[in-house]
Amino acid sequence: MKPIAFPFLFCALLLPSSPLRAAEQARLPYKLIYEIQQRQAGMALTYTNLLVFVRIKSSLPDVKTSDLIVYIDSKEGKMPVRLDTNGIFSVPMRESLLAENPPIIVNQPKGTMELGWYVGLVEPQTPTNGIRYRAMMRPLKDLEAIRAQMVPGIASSSIRGMKFFYPPNTDAAIVIHAKNGDRTFKTDPSHSLVIPWEQSLLEEDPPITFSSPPQKFDVANED
Repeated sequence: MKPIAFPFLFCALLLPSSPLRAAEQARLPYKLIYEIQQRQAGMALTYTNLLVFVRIKSSLPDVKTSDLIVYIDSKEGKMPVRLDTNGIFSVPMRESLLAENPPIIVNQPKGTMELGWYVGLVEPQTPTNGIRYRAMMRPLKDLEAIRAQMVPGIASSSIRGMKFFYPPNTDAAIVIHAKNGDRTFKTDPSHSLVIPWEQSLLEEDPPITFSSPPQKFDVANED
């Protein structure tokens, strides 16, 4: 699976820094990651076009993912946790570790690390002519459902719609053939355009046409 991360961070944590204990390493409880992965497994069965994943990174600009060493400091010994090149990771799901709840240690000062919970598309297929509005916006509806489960009370208005990216020097357009007339969206100077997420269009479900295929697409959040 090749996830494309939506620009949405569910959480950012690792205990705050303390000037009296600056040398202490960053850590987080095993139980937290265990529970996140449990929820991920359940969501994977419901939202087959989305992938929820956990990523860790340093807030310091000079620290790369390859510099990070992460391990579970268990009674059984130090258990290495592998990070991919983007800092995405998972931990073994064991009842014995859950009962112990050992710390997960990072070889960086406490307060300099961020733990993010993201949502991505699983092997996304770029929409083409013949798609209807509701089908094109399906990933956004699923994303909202996940947000409601993970972060109760978050405003759905934080999502503007779906953003499409085109090659440089390409003047492209996407047309929504709504019952009240065509709505045309053209690329801006950044070679992208945003199709808005609107309840009235979800209910109508009009057809959509593309002047040319986009290179990729992503979620457009409110600024």
